[in-house]
Amino acid sequence: MNLLPTPEQIEITDSSAAFVADKVSIERTRELFEQGVLPAIADAAWAAAAELGWFALGLPEECNGVGCGLADEALLFRQIGRGLVPGPFLSTVLGARTAAFGGEQDLADEIVSGRRVGLVIPDSLDAIGADGSIVGAVQLVDADLDGMVLTVTADVAALVEVASLVDVNEVPCLDHTARLYRATGTGAAPVASVAASEDPIELRGHVLVAAMLTGITEWARDTGAEHAANRIQFDKPIGVNQAIKHPCADMAVQAQLSYSQMLFGALAVDEGRPDVVFQALTAHVTAVAAADFATATTLQIMGGMGFTHEHDVHLYVKRMELLSHTFGAPGLWLARLLELPEPS
Repeated sequence: MNLLPTPEQIEITDSSAAFVADKVSIERTRELFEQGVLPAIADAAWAAAAELGWFALGLPEECNGVGCGLADEALLFRQIGRGLVPGPFLSTVLGARTAAFGGEQDLADEIVSGRRVGLVIPDSLDAIGADGSIVGAVQLVDADLDGMVLTVTADVAALVEVASLVDVNEVPCLDHTARLYRATGTGAAPVASVAASEDPIELRGHVLVAAMLTGITEWARDTGAEHAANRIQFDKPIGVNQAIKHPCADMAVQAQLSYSQMLFGALAVDEGRPDVVFQALTAHVTAVAAADFATATTLQIMGGMGFTHEHDVHLYVKRMELLSHTFGAPGLWLARLLELPEPS
């Protein structure tokens, strides 16, 4: 297994980073959510991402996709996390795959072309039925009321019409750049569904969330270290103090660990390794821990400035919290990880 990036993967990283800086910078994101536009991404930027093939990157060529591996997608999502790019990228990418593998190729083509798909976060394990239908209370992230949302469990992934839900009410979201609804499902049949044995949508999701969290960790590492080097107190950079430089070093180690496990998890999914569930879940757990530590540490290093609305660090803290609950409370899938047999 080769963990070094290929020239094609380096190009994916460079091109996606350039797109983020040009089209969906955090300054532009701030402008939009402060204007009340949620999710805080312009329609033109979303359409441009679709035109670049972001939503088709990991789809097989026989499903009208680009045919890249999960590791390639993960490198893209790492830049999405690093740039705090808003919008339902995760659920749209996974939704296109769900439609394609669920026998709805026309729908998959629509999603790849830019049709947005929201994400379902269930309030409890029994809120999602065996076929992926919604049968209880859920939260909907970045959903369109006339669109679809993605449900994901360890056994199945499905696309459900928002119009089939009841008691759909918008509520404030911790992440200011996202839109959040509460809703209740009545068991309406999904538009498309695919079993995990056919395609492991959930495991792919864990890896892609880990990629976004890795990007957040790297941003926090760089931001904290830069401030530590440039902030002068008593004629010296504050980074000379052990209370600052040791946490900076710890962030660097955590970022590398998160990145390495994320890529290993992606390759494990692509190769169908026997320990694929362990590796994918471990990628998510590792990335959550790293992002939690890095954002909290950078917030402290920034001092009073870090706690103000004007500085971006608090936005990364909130995005980290949202991502850590993407597939339900972290304790749910952490418990599942601990119940797995030891990898051979």
